[in-house]
Amino acid sequence: MVDRETKERKLIALMVDDLGPGFGEMEMARLESEVRALPQAELDGTLAGRLKLPHSVDEQTLEQALSHVEERSRSNQESFTGAPDMSHEPRPEERK
Repeated sequence: MVDRETKERKLIALMVDDLGPGFGEMEMARLESEVRALPQAELDGTLAGRLKLPHSVDEQTLEQALSHVEERSRSNQESFTGAPDMSHEPRPEERK
């Protein structure tokens, strides 16, 4: 049986994948908050719909479908600061 936290992470992964790149930190926080606020039945129903399963899917089928959903790496989420990437080498004009 898949726990609620895993279901929430998988739904967020599906939604972020649909929305595409450029998803900011504030939007992500709002999305996570909205997903956490869903009642259990609505969370399961939304996941079933996103995975193109019947709304009244059994737990084993839902678990099997969720195993194919790739989540964002936790390390990427935790290390995201919103700051520009400054890990590049300085340009010649920047070197002094």
